[in-house]
Amino acid sequence: MDGSLADSKKNDVLFTHLVASSRFTEFACILKRLTGLSMALNSPCGAQSGMGAPGDPGNPLCSLIRATADGRRRCRECDLHHHRDAAAAGRPILYTCHAGFYDMAAPISVGGRHVATISSGQVLPERPSPAGLRRLQQRLRSYRIPARTLASAYRRAPWMDRDQLQQVTRLLELFAAQIGESGQLAHDSAARLGSGDLHRIGQLIDQRFADRAFSLAEAARSVGLSPAHFSHRFHRLSGGTFVHAVQSRRIRAAQHLLKTTEQRITAIALATGFDNPTHFNRVFRRIAGCTPTAWRRRSTASAA
Repeated sequence: MDGSLADSKKNDVLFTHLVASSRFTEFACILKRLTGLSMALNSPCGAQSGMGAPGDPGNPLCSLIRATADGRRRCRECDLHHHRDAAAAGRPILYTCHAGFYDMAAPISVGGRHVATISSGQVLPERPSPAGLRRLQQRLRSYRIPARTLASAYRRAPWMDRDQLQQVTRLLELFAAQIGESGQLAHDSAARLGSGDLHRIGQLIDQRFADRAFSLAEAARSVGLSPAHFSHRFHRLSGGTFVHAVQSRRIRAAQHLLKTTEQRITAIALATGFDNPTHFNRVFRRIAGCTPTAWRRRSTASAA
């Protein structure tokens, strides 16, 4: 196999491990609750990305910008440029994006190879004010966003001063180092155990998560292992438990239904593999940080 192709496949496996890691999800959820900041993981070429907190819509202003073709293009170009700068420097950077928001990029390296970049920020540089809104309207005038829509998103967007953001940047640096160590363990395990295992298991979870009969024993059989050995290998390879991976997939599916349908909570719980609404509510709150009802209300408001 061509060397560059082999490296690319290794990077894909490592990126899949990192974005599926329970550590990444947990850290992103804590960051969101404490600061209001969203956090995502991006592949080096920008082809793949994943939000850390399940269902996090991000900064509402950025959502409006990215709803336009020109906005998506400019955001992508800006992100790629600064993510490459961070990777070249080997450390996180704090920068101002094309729309005037503060952003952060923290590179993750495994075995001396850049495999992912943590992105966060999308933060207003000042407390929301009438004058600040006028400046924002001037900067974003080319996107032709309706004034009332822009004003509503502006009031809901997070803000933070530069000194605070520098502390958050340092926090991301520490986390990037930690999750990079986790990625190194996954890299070592994959070399010994077969790098295709995690991908196959992920595909199986995608196919079977809604089936309440789906079990760890079935997943173990799919890769020819005993349940105990499979459980140990899965944890080593992904950084989290098999149960957490299945529950996270179920919650992502539930969030999609909450946002796009008017189905009752009970129906959504059963449709996504949960035995009863009580268990569904408990798991949803633990992973998403709020109840299904509150999440539906929030996602509906952000889309308005």
